[in-house]
Amino acid sequence: MATGFQKRNGFTLLELLVVIVIIGIVVSMASLSINILGRDTQIEDQAKRLNAVIAQVREECEIQGRDIGLFIERDGYLFMRYNYQSQSWSEIDDDEMLAHRQLPEGLQQRLWLDDREVILKTHDENIEAMQHASTSAADNSNATSNNGVSQQDTRRPQIALLSSGDLSPFELRIEREGTDFSWHLVGKPDNTLTVEVTDAQK
Repeated sequence: MATGFQKRNGFTLLELLVVIVIIGIVVSMASLSINILGRDTQIEDQAKRLNAVIAQVREECEIQGRDIGLFIERDGYLFMRYNYQSQSWSEIDDDEMLAHRQLPEGLQQRLWLDDREVILKTHDENIEAMQHASTSAADNSNATSNNGVSQQDTRRPQIALLSSGDLSPFELRIEREGTDFSWHLVGKPDNTLTVEVTDAQK
């Protein structure tokens, strides 16, 4: 007996297109989420690496009886050695672990000392300022004597890692530009160092 209703098998073209569109949106969102998580993991990796390097340097400072400084830049950092004879700091460039390290593109650092934020320059800006200072010093010296002036590192580390085991109190934030997500390295007054993740509200 005919009822006027025919059972339909399969899907219409329109239904298939809707399903394909939905699947595409889900896949795109999943890919974007994985990409974002990967970049955030990049911040974590940088923070934990620096924490591990500082811990090793502090141990070596105590064993070898030397003072090392950490110079923070907006886009990287480097370690400096204190020369007791010249009473000056100089960049460590003969140790790959302590040499200048550039942060991956899109990451930046912010530094607080005594609860006040320090205005950080980029590595290129610091090099340019150092070269300018050395040129000015050479010009002044030539005006008064014939003795040459060797280029001196005018940078001074903001964080000291002393042979006594003391650590300058500080708070360093490594963050991705344009986001509130960051990892913090905190040097406390009791000379302990912690690393933690925080959603910083600027």
